Amino acid sequence: MRNYFYLSISIFLILLACGEDATIKRGKALLETGDTTAAIQQFEAALQQNPSNAEAYYQLGLVYEGLGDVPQSSNAFRSAAKLAPKRAEVVLALGRVYWHSNDPSLALAQFQSLLSDSPKKEILLQLAGLTGDAYHVQRLRTEGSDDYEQTFTEKGNIMTFTAKYNDDYSPAISPDGNWIAFSSDRLQNTELYLMNLTDHSLRQLTHTNELDEYMPAFSPDGKSIAFVTERTRGGMMFPPIQASGSDPSRASIYLMDIDGRNQRPLVDADGADRAPVFSPDGQKIAFESKAPTQEAASTPGSTENNDTLEIYVIDVDGSNKTQLTHNDVDDGHPTWSPNGRQIAFSSMVEDIYQIFIMDAAGGTAKQLTFLNTSHYHPTFSSDGKRIIYVSNAHNHYTLWMMNADGTNKTQLTNHIGAHFEPSLSGDGKRLVFSSDRSDHMRIYLMDLTQPVQKEALKVRLSDL
Repeated sequence: MRNYFYLSISIFLILLACGEDATIKRGKALLETGDTTAAIQQFEAALQQNPSNAEAYYQLGLVYEGLGDVPQSSNAFRSAAKLAPKRAEVVLALGRVYWHSNDPSLALAQFQSLLSDSPKKEILLQLAGLTGDAYHVQRLRTEGSDDYEQTFTEKGNIMTFTAKYNDDYSPAISPDGNWIAFSSDRLQNTELYLMNLTDHSLRQLTHTNELDEYMPAFSPDGKSIAFVTERTRGGMMFPPIQASGSDPSRASIYLMDIDGRNQRPLVDADGADRAPVFSPDGQKIAFESKAPTQEAASTPGSTENNDTLEIYVIDVDGSNKTQLTHNDVDDGHPTWSPNGRQIAFSSMVEDIYQIFIMDAAGGTAKQLTFLNTSHYHPTFSSDGKRIIYVSNAHNHYTLWMMNADGTNKTQLTNHIGAHFEPSLSGDGKRLVFSSDRSDHMRIYLMDLTQPVQKEALKVRLSDL
């Protein structure tokens, strides 16, 4: 009889736990769709069922944190921490809220308590990205070793320039990880350069005094580069993020060999074509454009909206241009999944840029990010399981990583200065990006095989 009683109690507790888990699971699913109001209702319902449910408090804290509600999020995380003081993600979340609300002493107390135990690699990675770089980062000396350098102009004249105080940006790493293509305004207009990552030798690829070249992208075989060319605007660095009004009135996509030879336009068309990226098989290029489709241009009275950026795909020979998005807001910065079946991109939702994903043939897009902050420049990991992107969370442009379904967001950089334009090598081990953390925009290399270790984090926190 006693065994039957304990068995009944066990079954009751299991059913109760399953009910709680089901409620929280529904809340998480709603949160992934951006329905924060309904998600909050589910988590509060879980707390009504069991006021000691630490997971419900934790999930509520995440919702309020995403909404920017510091008092509500900190209260929820504190409640979760009281119920589950050894749960690492709860301790990290509470420290994160303190960190972003400019209470470093309380934040560091939480972080140091984490390091006093043996946290999982995922927790260490999140803590590292929150307080600095999550992986080892080095600055690439793209500006050369001397303050003054010389080059030949398009007309054959020698030009002396100061590279030290100009901006290098818009990087792309070759699929084999051996080369970096990037833009620089060191010649008072923006030209493309190629650097060998082994011997750091530098080669100028374009020589156009009245044009600016930027946004290079390597073909999958590493033999060709697609890039954007535009009539110069006085040597100013182009905005590396997509924003309303940042797109030029006219810009064209060109192709060239990796040594700079055989430069030719991808397509002859008026409009603003930018952000080219090759498909994994090298047969197509996706890009953002304001140019009308051929159908719209040839159809009298067409209502096709040409005032916003849209995503297009075109064959590498310039044929079969196809428009994939048809929205009344900007869609830009496309990137292919490694299997070529999907394209991720940025699109505006209520004046905020979010990350979306759609089939490579077009159709309905799925929204991946919902926070009240803009996200840009998505790029897939080599296995297609993650997406690296730029986020303006807390009014600070940093690099982030999330699962391809939009879950498990992890910050990768947190430094003074902004971080833009991530580009991954083919094996997914090297990530290049641009940042002005050293006063001028420069190119940086992140080694994704070298996460910051626990002892290094202890030193970092003691320095803070």
